[in-house]
Amino acid sequence: MKTNYLKIGLCLSLLAGFINTINAQKKNDFGNPTLTHYLNDEKTRSISFSGYTEIWARYLELNPGSLVNGEQVNSISDLSLRRVRVKMAYQPTEKFTFVLQGGLTNVNVASKTSPTFELLDAYAEYKFNDVIAAGAGRSTWRGLSRFTTGPLNTLLYDLPSYATGNAGISDETVRELSIYAKGQIGKLDYRLVIADPYTNVSADPQYNLATFSKTSPNKDYSGYFKYEFFESENNSSPFHSGTYSGKKKVLALGAGFEYMHNALWHLDETKTTINDDEKSFAVDIFYDTPINKDRGTSFSAYAMAMNNNYGPNYVRYSGVSNPASGVNTATSSLNGAGNNSPVIGTGNTYYVQIGGTLPYFNRDKNNLQLQPAASVMLSDLDGLHDKALTYDAGVSLLMNGMSSRLTVDAQNRPIYKLNNIGQADVSDRKWQFVLKYRIDFN
Repeated sequence: MKTNYLKIGLCLSLLAGFINTINAQKKNDFGNPTLTHYLNDEKTRSISFSGYTEIWARYLELNPGSLVNGEQVNSISDLSLRRVRVKMAYQPTEKFTFVLQGGLTNVNVASKTSPTFELLDAYAEYKFNDVIAAGAGRSTWRGLSRFTTGPLNTLLYDLPSYATGNAGISDETVRELSIYAKGQIGKLDYRLVIADPYTNVSADPQYNLATFSKTSPNKDYSGYFKYEFFESENNSSPFHSGTYSGKKKVLALGAGFEYMHNALWHLDETKTTINDDEKSFAVDIFYDTPINKDRGTSFSAYAMAMNNNYGPNYVRYSGVSNPASGVNTATSSLNGAGNNSPVIGTGNTYYVQIGGTLPYFNRDKNNLQLQPAASVMLSDLDGLHDKALTYDAGVSLLMNGMSSRLTVDAQNRPIYKLNNIGQADVSDRKWQFVLKYRIDFN
């Protein structure tokens, strides 16, 4: 009995020490102390916990021939867990950091029997100075464009689909095993990454149509460089913010690349297998600024142009949290099942989004405000006769800043079929309506 009391007393003492430590810290968007425990008086060593959950309620017009549990349906309403994340960051010294993150992704009607909590990130980083830090492990550190790494404070309901166009093919949940170097040289922020891509491909090469190869993959090289004209952005994590909601004034001009040797293949006229490199280049610009800090108003804009070369006529059709379990090939389109649409391919892709925050409903508490936004993605791909145009419009209710927000979004996407001379034309368009709630903890 005395031993049990001793253990309880020790736990209470440790908890009291932890609470006393965090009470002296800055507050999060809920006005609570952040979940960071400092390991020294100088507050240069710490262990912190964070995470978030995104819950979707959605109505979808499905692609032609889509099957849900074996039944062909034209539309569906569903609930899904888009993302659940739990993260720990441990900094035992001023220069060393270890990050561990796990979670669930796309738990919906199509995955109801097999959702798994998976290891997402496990990497270590050593910071030599502000100019250079190096890390290794499994992570989403990568180059190419601002949003290639995944979501953080997205202005709309989710990332633009082109940003993670290789997801599930050369990576796993937008993660690869990699080594990277990053840093800031004055106003210049950079990252360089060498990764081991995954291979989840089983198809043989096709005539004049590049597909990802099932041979042993080569290294994935990528980099991203940006020049920050006003305030600098934090580069402690791989994620770039989609908006600061007026908390910072940022103007960042970026450029990046990705290269994988012999990542794809196709057959030529003689049925000889030809290997194709993936070569991608992008430029983008991000602007976020307060308009009136007292009223909480702000403006945000982002524009991106990307050139991708995957080989002849490559087009990737994909859909976020796809609820379909299959497709009836007799009535299907080129899009395939569910909400698939063209997201990336050989050719050029352009993306623009704008938005901002409206005045606080309650200026005394500085919370509850609306954040309208809209975006357009245009893809001019070699494998499509008609250009692919996808557009979104939505509005978020920020209840506790970006840490608790409700988003309503409408998206319209193209449906492709082959015409009578074998060209991929837009034959129809479909809608998706999403109600998303996201809550963060940190």
